[in-house]
Amino acid sequence: MRQPFRLTVRARLALLLAALAVSTGLVLLATNFLLVRASFIDAINRAMSQAARSPGGPGNASQHTVSASVSSFLMLDWLLLAAVAVAAGGLAWLMAGRMLRPLRRITETARRITGQDLHERLALSGPRDELTELGDTFDAMLARLEAAFTDQQLFAANAAHELRTPLAVMRAELDLLLTGPEPSRREVAEVATRLRRTVLDSQRLLERLLTLTRGMLAPGDREPVALDRIVRESLAAAEEAAHAQGVTIRRALREARAYGDPWLLGELATNLLSNAINHNRPGGWIDVDTRAEEDHVVLEITNSGQLVAEADLARLLEPFRRAGRQRTGTGSGLGLSIVRAVVAAHGGELALRALPGGGLAVRVSLPAIP
Repeated sequence: MRQPFRLTVRARLALLLAALAVSTGLVLLATNFLLVRASFIDAINRAMSQAARSPGGPGNASQHTVSASVSSFLMLDWLLLAAVAVAAGGLAWLMAGRMLRPLRRITETARRITGQDLHERLALSGPRDELTELGDTFDAMLARLEAAFTDQQLFAANAAHELRTPLAVMRAELDLLLTGPEPSRREVAEVATRLRRTVLDSQRLLERLLTLTRGMLAPGDREPVALDRIVRESLAAAEEAAHAQGVTIRRALREARAYGDPWLLGELATNLLSNAINHNRPGGWIDVDTRAEEDHVVLEITNSGQLVAEADLARLLEPFRRAGRQRTGTGSGLGLSIVRAVVAAHGGELALRALPGGGLAVRVSLPAIP
């Protein structure tokens, strides 16, 4: 289907500027014509008055001369107006093209950029106006897209790597059963037990990946929730693991009512407690605190443990990233990544602080119920 003809933005802007110039010129020429015409009429009246006092004077000739002059002046005005219109149109076209040049550059860059060259930037120069601000905004958007694209690729690669290990273990166990000598019932039971443990670990990893993916999205079921009650439930589920590690949990759960997804906030509390237990030391401690502060609520979990380098704090929040050898314990490296995603989805803030004597303090701040 043939699309209807439409003027470009440059053409519309040029026509608008030309129309303004021509309108201004028309007003000026009309004003000038009226003033000159008034002067001519005054001259005609004076000539007629002189002719009345002198019967043989050139009254009629003067009147015809003035009328011809007025007609010539009117024609000259129209020609001058036409010249102004042509000049204004040309200048408006050039000015519109110069003004829209950054937009053309943005359009060309947007058409050219793919997932492989998101590093390109416009870096528009010139005066600080709306167009350079638009260019800076476009560059900032490209930076966010590049970071998200890089994170996505890294996440996919790490997820594939994490899942490759249990799959390799299961394949090796099965190959041993198929290619080796006929196993006894006891050996088959041992292999089945190892395979079941590997499958369960893979299942937990997939569940945490799904939780992380859901946390990256906006919570779907937001409602008023008691964050202190959610943390209390997570503590009840974590007490057995803490007792097995010889870790003492100290709590100060004051009322803290937030607005969010109860399931995601439960995952947040569970992951923080699991991280505090797994990366603790035998005979260590965990402090859990919930409270309300002005227009937000706070969940703070502090635990003892090995020394954590300040340079490792930011890496702890990335998927599948663990700090150096200072951090002990097992896990998939997704706990704090899930916490960060849930906090971001709720519009909150997350802060990590390494303790001087070893251990970590995690502070989660969420919007309170207004």
